[in-house]
This record gives sequence, C-alpha cells and structure tokens, in this order.
Amino acid sequence: MKATIQQITDTNKEPFENLFNYYLYELSAYSQEDVGTKGTFEMEDISPYYKDERLYPYFITYNEKMVGFILVTSPPYVANEVDYSVQELFVLPKYRGSNIAKDAVMQIFKMYSGRYEVGMFKSNMKAVKFWTKLISTLDVSVSVEDGSIEIQGNVLQTIGMKFTVSCESIYNIQN
Repeated sequence: MKATIQQITDTNKEPFENLFNYYLYELSAYSQEDVGTKGTFEMEDISPYYKDERLYPYFITYNEKMVGFILVTSPPYVANEVDYSVQELFVLPKYRGSNIAKDAVMQIFKMYSGRYEVGMFKSNMKAVKFWTKLISTLDVSVSVEDGSIEIQGNVLQTIGMKFTVSCESIYNIQN
C-alpha cells in the first residue's frame, strides 16, 4: 500500500479535529486520560497546527480516503539541537500493519531532512516497536532517553529517540 500526505489547513480542519478525538481515545490507554463532560476527550487548542507556519500537519490518505494524520513541529516547538519532531502519528486501526504509517513518515523525512526527535509512552509497545524498526532501517545513529510526563495527576514513563535524517539515509532505504 502506498500512502500519500495532504496538508491540513483552516479549510479542512473539521475532519482533522474529529480524527484527533479518535486519536485521544486510543491514546487514553497509555495517557490514562478520561473523557470530559460532553463524552469526548477535551483537547487543548489544536488550531495552531493549521495556522502556524512552523508546524506541519498532514492527513495521511490511501486510495483517496483519509486514514490518519501526522503532525510535525519545528523550532520553537522542539528541544534545543532538534530541527523537527513527529509530535503525533495516527493511522486508523483498519489500515495498520500495511506500511501506511511508514510511507507517510518517509514522505515527511524526504520533505524535512534534519535532526529529529520522537517521543512516546513507554507502555505503548506498538509505537516503540514501530519507531525502533523504522529508525533501524535508516541506518542512522539514534540516542534513546527515558523520561516521564504528568497527565491529570498520573506520572507516566516516556521514551524519546533522537536521530538525524539525511537525503542519503532516505535514498538508502528506498534502494
């Protein structure tokens, strides 16, 4: 399967906001967050993703169907000595295991080469496995750091990976 990415803008923000709530639902297994009084997950304002030019939000599509999203940030929204961070990556369950997420990430890496950081909940073994496998195919050095974050009074263990993506590392994986 070959995925494509399409930029999220103010004109197509509603589907993004709807998908983001599904993402929060799924992430709640790791974040331990609860739904709000309206029966949905209370989101922080995500409008900067489609308004701030230093943020790069994309829908992931397959066969012209919206199947997820990938959200990339750049300074000042990333740590020092980092150019980009894949902040969020979500693919609907029906489309997982078919390289759609990998295709989308590789397209991002082609568009934005540089020093990356990705973070995830340590208990989200699917995410840890996905990123570990993907980064290993790039044949780049990676530093891994353990951390923690507090969400709604819960201290949760995280894992962060830092690595550099170049045109050469992308070329090597595709040949």
